[in-house]
Amino acid sequence: MRDLVLVGAVGICAVIALRRPVFGTLVFVCLGFLNPHSLTWGFGRTLRLSQLVAGATILGWLSSSKSKRVPLQRETILLLTLWGVFGLSTLFELERAFSYFTMVSKILLMVLLSTVLITTDHDLRLLIRVIALSLGFHAAKGGIFVLATGGTQVVFGPEGSFLLGNNSLGVALAMNVPLLFFLWKTETAAWLRWIAAAMIVLSYPATMGTYSRGAWIALAVSTGLMVWRSRYRTPLLVMVAVMVLAAAPLVERVIPDRAADHYERLVNYDQDTSAQSRFWNWEFCKRVAVANPLLGVGFDFYSLDAYRTYYPEFLERWPGKVWSCHSAWGTIAAEHGGLGLAVWITLLISCFVSIRGIRRHGRSNPEMSWLVPFADAIQGTLIAYLIGATFFDAAYFDMLYYMVASLIIAKERIRSASESVQPTYPALPHPVSP
Repeated sequence: MRDLVLVGAVGICAVIALRRPVFGTLVFVCLGFLNPHSLTWGFGRTLRLSQLVAGATILGWLSSSKSKRVPLQRETILLLTLWGVFGLSTLFELERAFSYFTMVSKILLMVLLSTVLITTDHDLRLLIRVIALSLGFHAAKGGIFVLATGGTQVVFGPEGSFLLGNNSLGVALAMNVPLLFFLWKTETAAWLRWIAAAMIVLSYPATMGTYSRGAWIALAVSTGLMVWRSRYRTPLLVMVAVMVLAAAPLVERVIPDRAADHYERLVNYDQDTSAQSRFWNWEFCKRVAVANPLLGVGFDFYSLDAYRTYYPEFLERWPGKVWSCHSAWGTIAAEHGGLGLAVWITLLISCFVSIRGIRRHGRSNPEMSWLVPFADAIQGTLIAYLIGATFFDAAYFDMLYYMVASLIIAKERIRSASESVQPTYPALPHPVSP
């Protein structure tokens, strides 16, 4: 029954997308982050429902009267350049890397299409709402699971998705808290604000339950940033300090051994085997990047042969093991070289520069004041990403690129609003007869 309901609902959405491609974009994003197929048990679990919606959305857009112009903001150019670098690095390893390049290209295509289709404040806020609530569902589910089991088991994400692993889910939930906070601050519907508030609260046990130490740090930093940006900063800091002091004796008694062990390893990382393996993989990817400085070696190059070529000592320390870079920075550098890393870092820097401009515009224009908490939310999400991605392969996580798309759309809205304001000039005085 679940399969029939899901496939039927997605089929109806695809038909609607043919007439309303913006709706199709939002459904595609929802399917990507919510992954409802993981809740089914039959044929719905393996069908490529996202591709069906994507195809309908593209056809609907091509046949509609909507603009076909890609907004040429700075981030758009950098995103297209990065995509081009991905393509160049794939050309030299076509047989091995092409399938991964195809997957990444599908993500970037739909991300860029969203910047073309979403052209109103309302639709931009819907995009943020869809992402936040879709990931918030996993936060609520995981948080309840942790509270019910006492945190004795690890929280994993939906099967058949990027979020499956505990590290990927933890980083995604940490990134999502600022977006939920944005909904809680700006939504006018009380029921939606209550849902966002509940998801925020449950995000903390859910993230802790992933036992991803990188996600723990990302969540702590993004939370601190939200508190710092709040107008009630001092009362919130005092409240958090009082809660920590009051709860410390109790937490020591009830905290699961697994969490205590992870915290101990986080503090004493030099004695942690898992942390040491990350250092070795970082060294491996650094050697690959140095040996292939321009375009790297292409997507998904990890193999025993690669270790033998670039880091034979690794196989002596970790015989038979094949891992990835365990860092987005290392992934980009090794797979796409210095050129790819330079473009990727420039894209991130550009986003933070744009966030400052968007925040400044929101403060000076009361009719677009919602852009201030919007900019704060995107900033918190990107900072959480940078922290989490330092310890985890999240170079191609689509949430990053949808945050970039959100900034592009917001800048386009600001540009359109500025162009619609026509300057007025004082009337010239009538000439006086001599």
